Amino acid sequence: MPNRGKKLEAIFNFGLMVGQNPYLAFLIGFLSGQVDRVNFVADLKDAEIAVKLSARQLGLWPQDPFKATVRGVSMPNPYTLVRSIISEPTPICVSLDFDHVDETPWYQDVVLPSVSYAKDADEAHHAESEALWQEIDHTLDVYRECRKLLNDQSPERRRELTFHMRTAEAEMKKLNRQMKRDTEAE
Repeated sequence: MPNRGKKLEAIFNFGLMVGQNPYLAFLIGFLSGQVDRVNFVADLKDAEIAVKLSARQLGLWPQDPFKATVRGVSMPNPYTLVRSIISEPTPICVSLDFDHVDETPWYQDVVLPSVSYAKDADEAHHAESEALWQEIDHTLDVYRECRKLLNDQSPERRRELTFHMRTAEAEMKKLNRQMKRDTEAE
């Protein structure tokens, strides 16, 4: 799955191609702000939110620079698209079309073959994130329970509870580092 930095680079580079079009500049700004929801795909078939942007200069036939659908409903312009998707978490599938698209490394680094690849990657990411949160919750529960029991115990039991609390603290530090690494990788 492409990381956040590479997706931002692709959005920025395409934005440079269409910077003179105010509607597309507005959309590029929105996509930059929603980069975690953006997935670049070659084939938009089956995408709930599908956006195709074109900046071809060398084509024989003129192409519409903007084409988008939200659950099968065509969007007439980027402003309408943004208004209809701004408050929902659904992934945004974007296909870029420009001269030499197949030879451009910054786009080839982020483009996925189809929507199913984006869905699979999002589901895997959510599953990993959920498992990490469950592990954090469990570790916090152990720590809280040990802390609650600490005062009313014999000295030997206190040492045991203190050991478990220190183990839980170390585990929390490890989990926090892992969460930070995962967040930075996105």
